[in-house]
Formats: sequence, structure tokens, C-alpha cells
Amino acid sequence: MSRWGKSISSAPEFVDYKATKQRPLPMLYQSGYLTIKGYNQRRNTYLLDFPNEEVRSGMASALAADYFGNKSRSSTWLDNVSDSLEAGDLKKFKLQLTAFLANISYRFQRKQDAMECERHFQYTFYLIMCLLGRYNTYIEKETSQGRIDCILECPDYVYIFEFKLNSTAEVALKQIEEKGYALPYAADPRKIYKVGISFSSETGTVNDFGYSYMTNNRDYTHISSKNS
Repeated sequence: MSRWGKSISSAPEFVDYKATKQRPLPMLYQSGYLTIKGYNQRRNTYLLDFPNEEVRSGMASALAADYFGNKSRSSTWLDNVSDSLEAGDLKKFKLQLTAFLANISYRFQRKQDAMECERHFQYTFYLIMCLLGRYNTYIEKETSQGRIDCILECPDYVYIFEFKLNSTAEVALKQIEEKGYALPYAADPRKIYKVGISFSSETGTVNDFGYSYMTNNRDYTHISSKNS
């Protein structure tokens, strides 16, 4: 189950009738795009989420329009990304992701705030994964040793993603290994890809991309250079 769309909020954050671009939660709740799925009495907070998959998909498509510019372009690009992931072609996927991020207006990036900048890249990646729609996607999945940024399960491949900002793919891959993020898939017959991605706050796109893969319980590694 994807965690994309879930929000833990106090009542004043979403029952207020004054919604702005900076605070869209009241509008999303009052218009029915989000509904209450849980309540923590001790903390007096509510769990908000999309009421169903149709609403979630519609919202994701609307958000994507701001990035792609038009629906037909987004559909073609997503089909191409699906082809790359279903074929295990991470070299092509890297090029597609890099080009996509480079096409986003600098106005959407928050280069002065490191936390917001990292969040921008993460949410953009999560949006892409959710828009693919046809695969099991796990976002910020918790394990006994940490929290995995993103897992994508395709018919023949499983992708475990770890993200870094202004760092290296090697650092991200090291975290996947040290935290044992791939252990739950040790007996899975599919090919397991561990993917480290570093985003650059300066260029607004991918600055390093590397991966290792596991098949038949054996690890094979390839670290891409920053310029490849």
C-alpha cells in the first residue's frame, strides 16, 4: 500500500474555511478529495487520506499536469518509463528521470532551504511512481532497521530506492546494505535492484545514480559515474 496522500493533522489545519496555495488542506478536505481515516485521541490528531483509488489517481494526474504541461505528453512519458522499469533498463530510466527533472521550472525548487529542496525531489519521484499506477509501490516503508524511501514491485523486478541530496549514489547504496533493506526479498524469485540516487540542489536534477542487483541470493554491483 502506498503512503502517498496520507497526512496526520490537527483539526484546525483542515477544518478552517480559509484555504490558500500554501495551505491547501482545508480545500482538499472540504471538497472531498481527502477524508478522515483515523483519529489519535491522545494527540488529538486526524489521519487524512484519499477516499479511494479513483480519487487518488485523479489528484495525481492533476498535479502531474503542472509538470508535464499536457496530458498526452505525460501519458507517453509514463509509458516509456514503465517500459524501462519492466525491462530492468536502469540506464534508460536514469536518463528519463534526469531529463524530466531538468524540465521542471526552477520556480518549483527551493534551493535556499535544504529540507524543502530534498522534499521537492522526493515528492516528485513519489508522484512519478504513483502515476505509473500498475505496480505495488511502498513509500517510506518502515523496517526493523530503518525506513526505506521507496520500493517498486514489477512483475520481474523489485526496485529498492534510497535518495540523497548533494551526496553520492554510493552513500545511498551503502545505507541500503547496512540497513538490510533488501533482506525481506532474499527469497523472492525476481531480480532485486538496489538503487541509489543523489539529487543536486544546484542543477535541480540527478547528480549521481548507481545500483547493484541481487539474483539467486548473489550480489552484483555497478556504480555509474556522475557523467555517464
